[in-house]
Amino acid sequence: MATPEGRRKVPRLAVWSWVLYDFANTVFSISILSFFFPLWLADELGAGANVFNYVVAASMLLVALAAPFLGALADLRQRRKAYLIAFTLPAVALTAGMDLAGSVLAGVALFVAANFAYQSALVFYNALLPAVSGGRGAGRVSGYGVAAGYAGTIFALVLLNLFVTEPESMRSLLGLFGRWIEVEGAVNSNAFVPTASLYLLFSLPAFFFVPDPRVRSPRRVGPLDAYRGVVSTLRHARLYPGLGAFVLSTVLYSNAANTVVANMALYGREVFGMAQEDIRNLLLFSTVFAALGAALFGLLTDGLGPRRVLVLVLLSWLGAISLAALAAAPWMLLLAGPLVGVALGSTWVVSRVMLVALSPPDKVGEFFGFYGLAGKTSAILGPAITGLLLTVFADLGPGAFRIAVSAQALLVLAALLLLLRVPDVRPESVVERFSQGEGERRS
Repeated sequence: MATPEGRRKVPRLAVWSWVLYDFANTVFSISILSFFFPLWLADELGAGANVFNYVVAASMLLVALAAPFLGALADLRQRRKAYLIAFTLPAVALTAGMDLAGSVLAGVALFVAANFAYQSALVFYNALLPAVSGGRGAGRVSGYGVAAGYAGTIFALVLLNLFVTEPESMRSLLGLFGRWIEVEGAVNSNAFVPTASLYLLFSLPAFFFVPDPRVRSPRRVGPLDAYRGVVSTLRHARLYPGLGAFVLSTVLYSNAANTVVANMALYGREVFGMAQEDIRNLLLFSTVFAALGAALFGLLTDGLGPRRVLVLVLLSWLGAISLAALAAAPWMLLLAGPLVGVALGSTWVVSRVMLVALSPPDKVGEFFGFYGLAGKTSAILGPAITGLLLTVFADLGPGAFRIAVSAQALLVLAALLLLLRVPDVRPESVVERFSQGEGERRS
C-alpha cells in the first residue's frame, strides 16, 4: 500500500528535528510575545498595555513588508534552511540582549529586532513542511509540530517562571553562571537569557537534520529579482485559484489569534484582577488543550482535507471569543481557556497545510511569504485596533478590554465567509514533488 503523500518516507530524524524547532520557537513566543516581556514592559518599565500593542504592531509591519520577498528569494536560490539559520541566530542573540535593557526605548528596540528575526525565520520553517511530509502526511506532521510547540509552552512557563519567582534559588543553583539573575526589581527580565538558550538548543537539530530538497534548479539572484517575482505572482494571481481568498481570510482570522495570544495575560489581570501565578496556571491549562487540539486536528486534516477542517476551526474561534468576552467571573475563563487553546493550536496546523495545498511546488517559499504577510498584517491590525479601542474606551475600565476582544468575532465571521470561496484541495502533489527532489537536497 502506498504511504500517505508520496512513496518515499522521510526519515524520522528529519521529521522530529523539524517538529523540535516548533518546540523551540514557541518558547520564544510564550515568553516574549505573551507573558514575561509584556509584563516586564508594563510592571517594571511603566509602559501601559496600549504601548505593548503598538510595539507589536510596529515590529509586525517590518515583517509583513519583508516576508514575501524573503520567501521568493529562498525559492529562487532553493535555500530555505540556510535562511532559517540566518534569522534564528540573531533572534536568539537579541532575546538574550533584552536582559541588558534598562529603559523602555532599549527594551522596545531589542524586542522589535528580535521579533523581526523570529517571525522571518518562521517563513522558511513553514516552507520546509513539504520536505518532511513525504510518506507521513502533511497534516499529521504539522500537527506534531504545533503539539510539540505547545508542549514547549508548558515546559517554558514552568522552567522560566522559576527564574522570576525563585531568583535567589536559581542564582545559587547556577553559581558563577547565574550572576546575571536579578534577585529584586526587574525580575521578569530574568526569563530572557534562558528563553534565548532554550530557543537555540532546541533549534539545533533542524539546522543539521532537516532536508532542503531542490524542486528546480537554483538561480543566482538578488533581492531585486525576488521583488520582481513577487510582483509577477501578484499580477497573475488568477493563475492560483483560491490564493487571494485564503490570504484575506488568513488576515482576518489570524487577527483574532494574535490578539488573544498577545493580550491573554493582560486581559486576565485588567478585567478580573488575576494574580500572575493564576494567569500562568490558566495559560498552562489552556496550552494542554492547544497541544491536544493540534494533534487531533492534524489527523483530521489528512482525512477530511484542510479546508473543511479550517471551517471547524473558525467556528471554534467564534465560540471561544464569545465566551471570553462575556465571562462574568474568573472561573469562566477556565471554560474559555481550553476552547481558545484548541482553536489556537489547530489554526496553525491546518493553515499551513492549506497553504501547501494551494502552492505550486516551486513557489512554496514565496507563498509562505504571502502567508507570513497575511499573518503579520493581522498582527499589525490586531494590536493596533486593540490599542486604539483600549485608548478610546479607557473610561470604561475593564469594559474596554471586553469591547476589544468582542470586536474580533466579526473578523472571524468575515474570514469564514471568505474561506468558503477557497477550493477544497489537498497537499499530496506538492509533497510528492519535494520527495522526488530529495536526491538533490541542499544541507
